[in-house]
Amino acid sequence: MQYIKSLFFLFCFILLLLPARSYATSDYFQSFKENILSYFPVINGKIVKVEGNELILDKGFRDGIRKGQRIVIFEETVPLIHPVTKQVIGKSEKIVGLAEIINVEENSSKALVLEGNSFRQSDSLLFKIPKSKVKVLFAQGYTEWALGEAYYRELKNTERFELIDAPVNVDDIQHLFKNSKGADILLLLKPSKQNNTIKLSQELYWVKDRKFISSSEIELSQVAIIELRKKYASLIVPEGHTLLSFRLSRSINRIATGNFDGISQNQILIASDKEISLYLVDVDLKLRSNYVIPVGGDILWFDTGDIDGDSKDEIVITVKKEDRVISSIIKWMGDAFHETSRIDEVFLRIYDGRLIAQAYSISNGFEGDIFYILPLNRTYQKLEKLKLPVKANIYDFYVFGDVIFKWEDEGFLSVYNNKGIPLWRSSEPMGFGQQYEKKTGIAMLSLGKWKVQSRMKPLSNGVIVIEKKPLLGFVNAQLLGYRSSKLQLLQWTGIGVEQTNITDEMSGEIVDYSVSSDRLFVLVKPPFGMNPKRLLQGESPFESILHILSFKY
Repeated sequence: MQYIKSLFFLFCFILLLLPARSYATSDYFQSFKENILSYFPVINGKIVKVEGNELILDKGFRDGIRKGQRIVIFEETVPLIHPVTKQVIGKSEKIVGLAEIINVEENSSKALVLEGNSFRQSDSLLFKIPKSKVKVLFAQGYTEWALGEAYYRELKNTERFELIDAPVNVDDIQHLFKNSKGADILLLLKPSKQNNTIKLSQELYWVKDRKFISSSEIELSQVAIIELRKKYASLIVPEGHTLLSFRLSRSINRIATGNFDGISQNQILIASDKEISLYLVDVDLKLRSNYVIPVGGDILWFDTGDIDGDSKDEIVITVKKEDRVISSIIKWMGDAFHETSRIDEVFLRIYDGRLIAQAYSISNGFEGDIFYILPLNRTYQKLEKLKLPVKANIYDFYVFGDVIFKWEDEGFLSVYNNKGIPLWRSSEPMGFGQQYEKKTGIAMLSLGKWKVQSRMKPLSNGVIVIEKKPLLGFVNAQLLGYRSSKLQLLQWTGIGVEQTNITDEMSGEIVDYSVSSDRLFVLVKPPFGMNPKRLLQGESPFESILHILSFKY
């Protein structure tokens, strides 16, 4: 028995000597952090000499000083006296200027005055890099959400910065400066793909004078990308509660968000087949403008985005009226929306910031190749063809690197590689959008239907899609409608698709949705298009519901 006890204690002792296994994620962003932190060490020192608009400091690179840092110049004034003990506990400070380090030696440095003038040499003239948190406008641009979120959290954990979220999918420097929200520094991430790796560059700018500070770069391996996706992709879900809900007319069937006048970020478009209304979102919806669609009809597609680079989003709308398809580009000019281009028999879509198109025919619906275009007044200039690994219609797909997500005619969602080889297919149909007969001109002869599937939007390394559950099977879905629906995020992991619920199941059919930086807008029609409770209240039961949910990336 004593022998067994001895072996047990020996075993425990050996375990204590073994190094503990670490489960922490590798710090892939260490060089990024070190770079930005190097501009903000907490330093106090003296200005030992004034030479016109240049200052000689008593600190150098041994103390953490580096070129490009900015220092606060101040003077110590009257002593601070403790009210009880009457002892001197410090001196009050008077800020007199701002300077930037332009040259560094081991124990001294030189700074150029940016603000303030007529400095005189004195023992009370001091400088510092304050210990207060630095306000950083964090712009991850088009960087994958999981990667941006990982670095965001690493920076936040340093407790040196107050991070301010920039608008999503925006990497235009001037636009970011205009919407800097009181930040001191602009941090912009820019991704580029290299085979199976992703190169990220970090650009730093002073917001006050829009001056470039520095740029650094890291490369994330496939292993690192997969690890970060597993850890942070699950964060791309709503915080779980509805902020606001609004009852709208049943005729409302499209929504979109954007910055249409170049001023306000909290703008939403609510559209019917005849009219588009612009609202400002606050604690309520505040109507700003109504716009009558010049050629009304079934809205096939409703897109927004800045396609001309002026920091104002345009509206791109495609409608079907009888046997015609008409696309329009609509822009805010002055104090109202105006149509700037109208193109007949062409489908339009904004894809990765550019305008793409596909021809329409009465017999096939979608006809021919997808191509980039330059819109003109009543026509367009056809540009290069959009090359895809599989045959697709203009509204059916989204490409992520080496894979393409694509709707199939039967309502399934598939993933293909860049050679057109299928990698994954949903286990059952996820629902349909609009369907129209292919017409031949011969009575009683049907060629089937052409279909416009539900909206597919990119988020992280995947797409948001609407999953719909019909009342009585997909065969009767168009006639009877849908029992419930929800939004899902589908992400390609390299070996399969990971599905994450973005919303709980909602009663009825989600007909459209839009995503802003911190809000999710969901437009829902109840089963059979009506709410019986409203009938009992003596009101019209036919309605659509707009839900605004808090959204956390």
